[in-house]
Amino acid sequence: MPNDRKYTAFCGLYCKDCIPSNERLFQLLRDLEKLLIEIKFDEYAQLKALNISPYKNYPQFHEVLGEMRKLERKSLCTEGGCKEDCKIRKCVIGKKYEGCWECADHKTCPLLQYLKEIHSIEHNLAMIRKYGPEEWSAYRGKHYCWL
Repeated sequence: MPNDRKYTAFCGLYCKDCIPSNERLFQLLRDLEKLLIEIKFDEYAQLKALNISPYKNYPQFHEVLGEMRKLERKSLCTEGGCKEDCKIRKCVIGKKYEGCWECADHKTCPLLQYLKEIHSIEHNLAMIRKYGPEEWSAYRGKHYCWL
């Protein structure tokens, strides 16, 4: 796949598969939030809440939308995007590796443990080692465990 190296994160994830890099999602969130403000949906929800109790939760819904928008990442992992204080990125750069797939300790690495709970990290690292960071993405595992 073109740009495999560009979209290969230090940890072995494929950046384009991550929710925080889903451009369509964040455009829709911005559009929805803008529309809700334009039509003053908060006032509508207050009136509806008098008879339909779930509308009482509209302020929390609006707060969740704001938090979702904060997830957006406009730059790739290897360009400093994703988590700004990423310990994995610091470790890889400190060891002068291209990514975790070059590290002999990746299977027991505590930095990868959290990611392994929700992503196919081990599979991806094996595919990157086998096919290289330029050619591996067609063989990547499912990004999130719930998909």
